[in-house]
Amino acid sequence: MHRLREIHKEATPSIKALHWGNITLFCISAILASMMAACGTTLPPVSSENTAAPVTQVTPTETVTPTQSPEPSPSLTPTTMPSLTATLEKITAICSPLQGIELKDLHSITSQAFKAPSPFMDDGHPAVDLAFFTFEGLTSMLGHPVQAILPGKVVMVVDDRFPYGHMILIETPMEMLPDGILPPGVLPTPIPAENIALFDPCAQNPLFENSPPIQMDVQHRSVYSLYSHLKDKPPFEVGDMVTCGQTVGSVGITGNSVAEHLHLEIRIGPSATQFNTFGTYQPDVTTEERYNYCIWSTSGRFQAIDPARLWEDQS
Repeated sequence: MHRLREIHKEATPSIKALHWGNITLFCISAILASMMAACGTTLPPVSSENTAAPVTQVTPTETVTPTQSPEPSPSLTPTTMPSLTATLEKITAICSPLQGIELKDLHSITSQAFKAPSPFMDDGHPAVDLAFFTFEGLTSMLGHPVQAILPGKVVMVVDDRFPYGHMILIETPMEMLPDGILPPGVLPTPIPAENIALFDPCAQNPLFENSPPIQMDVQHRSVYSLYSHLKDKPPFEVGDMVTCGQTVGSVGITGNSVAEHLHLEIRIGPSATQFNTFGTYQPDVTTEERYNYCIWSTSGRFQAIDPARLWEDQS
């Protein structure tokens, strides 16, 4: 009996050792399974009732976000306006302002000659008046066709406003005039801008203090030909092109006129000027009409020249 008790005591450590060995093996297996799972593999099942189920590593799927291409920014394309000089005919000569009457004969039907106005004043006679009662078989001047003396663009058409009555204003850029077509000394010396700023009566008139400025290109100069006292409103629109010698109206008695005649007024001034309308000296004239007339006649920006100088060598 004593011997059996000793054998039991000797066997007990062996059983305990076996028990702890199984536990150690299980732990090592679990650790290895975790490590291999991290690498995307699995361990074969361990034959033990306490072995954990195999773990499968799931690789996450990459989410691709579509790249949105930026919309192209709208670009501004500069618009090239057609040049006035590109649309005018080549100028080779001055045309007669009256159909069928040659330049050399105009001096004989001049009823009032040019008289230069004083600076910044609406005086003198900044034009020539052409009139006749009879001329080489013509029995009346009323309704006689009026022609453009230069090609150009229509910049204003006035429907019977005082003092010009029915009239048309045509612009011809200076750069279109060939050398020698204007006689020497006919072009006036431009009035300095500082002088205009000091003496311009339009700027000093309180009536015009709220008047919008008139658009004009002060970097370039043009010849402006004004034909007035016409019988009817000229059948043109602003922007129309006319050729040298083209009929632009007919002689009348409208505006500040007591007998039929053509008032031909020529001034040199800033290019591309937009007057819209003229008028003065009457109670029904608008502030805009007065202001535009002031800029044309007395501001110093538009200088009158003697039209008869253009045909003096034809006499």
